[in-house]
Amino acid sequence: MKECKLCNKKFETEESLSQHNLSKHSVTEIKKEKIQIKKYLLIAAVIVAFGIIAYTFYFRAQQPGQYDDFAKCLTEKGAIIYGNDFCDYTTKQRSMFGNSKKYLNYIGCAGGTECDLKKVKITPTWEINGTMYEGVQSFDKLSALSGCKI
Repeated sequence: MKECKLCNKKFETEESLSQHNLSKHSVTEIKKEKIQIKKYLLIAAVIVAFGIIAYTFYFRAQQPGQYDDFAKCLTEKGAIIYGNDFCDYTTKQRSMFGNSKKYLNYIGCAGGTECDLKKVKITPTWEINGTMYEGVQSFDKLSALSGCKI
């Protein structure tokens, strides 16, 4: 059983459906219907693609970081990184840790009194064993200062 997509009438053969379309519906209506279907398919494809991309980023963010143990060790040893979320250098320092940055003991200085109490002038500033180290620090230097293995 064939059905006209424009008026939902049913026909037994493809030929009778075709004759119906030619006599009752203009070619323009049929083309509009085909364009409408293509538009819906395109929208569906975009939504599926967006979903796949979003899932990929979410899944990637959930993966363990390469430096999890190092970041956890720094925190366990009492190392603190003071920074500003809008500071390119703080962003660079934290980005070095990738997904592992969530394990750092990070204190934002945007309106924090703790940074004022510690007299933090430059961000990022690391506090390790009671000593302040200004600027972006290499993993080798953080390892040497803290005793944590990279």
